[in-house]
Amino acid sequence: MRSGFVGAVSLVALAAVLSRLLGYVREMLLAAKFGATGVTDAYLVAQEIPGAIYFVVSSSLVLAFIPVYREVVERWGEEAAWRLVNTVLNVATLAFAALWLVGELAAPALIPLLAPGFSAESERLAVSLTRVMLPILLLVSLSGLSAGVLNAHRRFAAPAFFGLASNLVVVVTLLWVQEAGQISWVAYSLVGGWALGALIQLVDLLRTGYRYRPVMDLAEPALGRVWRMLLPVLVATSVTQVQTFAARVVASHLAEGTISFLNYAVRISQLPFNVIGLALTTVIYPTLAEQSASGGQDELKETLRDGLRRLAFLLVPMAVGTALFAVPIVRVVFERGAFTPDDTRMTAAALQFYAIGILFTGWVDMLNRTFYAVQDSLTPMWTALVMIAFNIVLNVALVGPLGHAGLALSASLAPFLGSLVLLARLRMRLGRLGGREIAGSLLTYLATSGAGALLGWLVWQGGVRFLGNGTLAQLILLILALGAIVVVHVAAALLLRTPDGAELNRIAGRLLRRTRDT
Repeated sequence: MRSGFVGAVSLVALAAVLSRLLGYVREMLLAAKFGATGVTDAYLVAQEIPGAIYFVVSSSLVLAFIPVYREVVERWGEEAAWRLVNTVLNVATLAFAALWLVGELAAPALIPLLAPGFSAESERLAVSLTRVMLPILLLVSLSGLSAGVLNAHRRFAAPAFFGLASNLVVVVTLLWVQEAGQISWVAYSLVGGWALGALIQLVDLLRTGYRYRPVMDLAEPALGRVWRMLLPVLVATSVTQVQTFAARVVASHLAEGTISFLNYAVRISQLPFNVIGLALTTVIYPTLAEQSASGGQDELKETLRDGLRRLAFLLVPMAVGTALFAVPIVRVVFERGAFTPDDTRMTAAALQFYAIGILFTGWVDMLNRTFYAVQDSLTPMWTALVMIAFNIVLNVALVGPLGHAGLALSASLAPFLGSLVLLARLRMRLGRLGGREIAGSLLTYLATSGAGALLGWLVWQGGVRFLGNGTLAQLILLILALGAIVVVHVAAALLLRTPDGAELNRIAGRLLRRTRDT
């Protein structure tokens, strides 16, 4: 866990936190300016079409492109790699330009499919806003490719702060608009914000030596490998969306509000991986791709093993804390206004089961990226389809005895199965992966987090007696209780001299020496 690696992970995590905080401010301002009206509904539906395409395709393009790019650099040099970048950029941009034009023409037919209950006025507004935001599609290839190349060169800052830059433009616009008729300015600002994020990435890309060339070498063999990688990656990255849709179908037959309980619980349960786990896998992925391209199979297995262990070190205490303090977490975050104590109880029940899958979601992402690094995107795709089928079967089997909590448990068991399948397939391909070491680390971190949970629970119980159940008091106690879990977990890792504890000790030693030197 070198200081540069830790710095990169910290940077990506910080960017994720800031982007999400600004995203919450954006949603608050949108509600304050336009309320829960037909205008807001039209804006959100119109945003869904280009937004979903942008994020799914752009992130998939990053995953599919990095290993092929590293291989071209290793075998044929940077000049050939830049030619590949320009070819993919030009072909993809033309494809998305055609999709943009089709979307402009098809918008009046698409909106009724996405929102069949809209009034005629809301439908017209949604069509208009969709046409405003469709040019976002032109940014997909530039954003995805530039992020992929920058990550491959271990330049993580510009891609990490994309969301922060785009949200900032929308927030500034929302502070300026005054009336419902100005919702179109918010739509234009969304396009401008994403363009700003892409521009920031492009500027950093130019610093790596890239120069644009209007070339389209369709005979380039590496181009075919990128496209062959891309489609399976798109399927694999859509697992969460499909699982959410499947759960909502079943939940729609349960009591009113069930879909909302699941939605609120998911939003909380995804935070540990989206902020910490995704930062780790994002930084490790270029190393895996480089090791695969250079033939360093032993080094690749070691990097994977370290990655899985570090994910366990970081995510297990967060999962334990989320499960143990699900009720106060939901209460502090959501319980106000129309959100009642009963709503808190129902949401927390789902959150406790979602917490089980936090680590395994991270492991699936890490293992998928390892397969992508060796340019195998079919195994993650087929595993994703198995996970989806397993999830749907469990939804039906568990919803009876457990209600909506069964849907949450199903969503956690699917990545658990996916982790086992991917590990087994990877072992068949690469040989021994150090499974005993990985399992031993997991058990160790479950024990250290469990010890921390005991102290955290004592802190909570003692604090409630003295501070009461007010929102501010519960927030303070949550910070103290969750902090106790982390402190005990880290202290135990140091005392037991686990690999992660030893690396933390070395990092702390280097920081102390630097402090003394200055």
